[in-house]
Amino acid sequence: MHTASDAQPLKILHVASHNEIRAGGSVQMLRLALGQKELGHEVWAAFNIRRGDDPPGLGTFGPLRDAGIPIVSFPMQKLWKYGGMLRFRRFLSGQGFDVVHAHRFRALNFVHTATLGMGLRAALLGDKKNGTAISPAWARVYGSSRVDCIVVNAGMIQKLLTDTGRVSPDKIEIIYNGVDLEHFHPGVDGSGLRQSLAIAEDAPLFGMIANFLSVKAHDVFFDAAQRVLKEIPQAKFLCAGSGDSRRHQDALREKGVAASFIFTGFRTDIPAIIAALDASVISSKSEGLNGSIVEAMAMGKPVISTAVGGNPEFVKNMETGLLVPPGDAEALARAMLYIINNKNQARQLGTNAYAFVKDKVDNRQRSQRFAELYRDLLRRKKAG
Repeated sequence: MHTASDAQPLKILHVASHNEIRAGGSVQMLRLALGQKELGHEVWAAFNIRRGDDPPGLGTFGPLRDAGIPIVSFPMQKLWKYGGMLRFRRFLSGQGFDVVHAHRFRALNFVHTATLGMGLRAALLGDKKNGTAISPAWARVYGSSRVDCIVVNAGMIQKLLTDTGRVSPDKIEIIYNGVDLEHFHPGVDGSGLRQSLAIAEDAPLFGMIANFLSVKAHDVFFDAAQRVLKEIPQAKFLCAGSGDSRRHQDALREKGVAASFIFTGFRTDIPAIIAALDASVISSKSEGLNGSIVEAMAMGKPVISTAVGGNPEFVKNMETGLLVPPGDAEALARAMLYIINNKNQARQLGTNAYAFVKDKVDNRQRSQRFAELYRDLLRRKKAG
């Protein structure tokens, strides 16, 4: 184990239950690991590995490897996770990490179970970044005396944890999602992206950057978009994200509006996509703090979000964006039409959004804040 001294770099292990880096928590882990490596800490990354993964990460670990961050993988699901726990336990005992930071509950539960009876000297952190309910079994792990801290990205998630009665407020830290402001900023040019997708320069373009999961409620977005098309036929709607979108595309073809929709699949050029948009939209029925909305705000773009999870903590209606009720396609359509018909006000929303978030989500500052938190937790463990 290294030292908690502010003069010495920390040895940090980030553990993810993801088997690749594509969205959400895995992207946040990537940014944090890279930020801490840049600050001079010794950073490692551990990922889930599923049967059939060859190679692990499906090529998405490149940025970590390029930064010189060692990567290890362990099975964390189903029956194979028990063998993975034994391997992880042996690995951990020989490395002397100062910090083990588990991202998502599955990763935290994996580490918590694997280290049972081990006398873990490292600070153990978990995080929770979505607004889903917490079961009693999960609450017991979050509240375990062997878990030193839970990091959340919104006040409403802090309340979810404390409402279980098992997690002390003193154990919870709020640290917002990190954004790489060198890549996500108002100066990014989206004209090339529009050209590559054959979208006219003056066509209103709304985008939803989210994997195709039921919680993201793409159906509501498509319903709202078709209402907009009745008034603004030249409008376009872009969806970027992994997952099976075929049923949506089939439905739009049957309704004769498929030409107004662009499905890009997984993309690595998200800043260019956001820069091409008139507004970034999220129609989720549940969230923590949505990353794509925060990224768009950091680029000075107007945003439209459902009023769920931690999103209203950033999207202040008619100040830093537009808020609509979840599941309300008519309200979402009205919000998009407002952006189209009120260009000056829309630009002001984007300007306000940028001013609100730029100092809150800078990834370098976030990485430093986590390092300070780690050191504080280590001092507390030593004193205890």
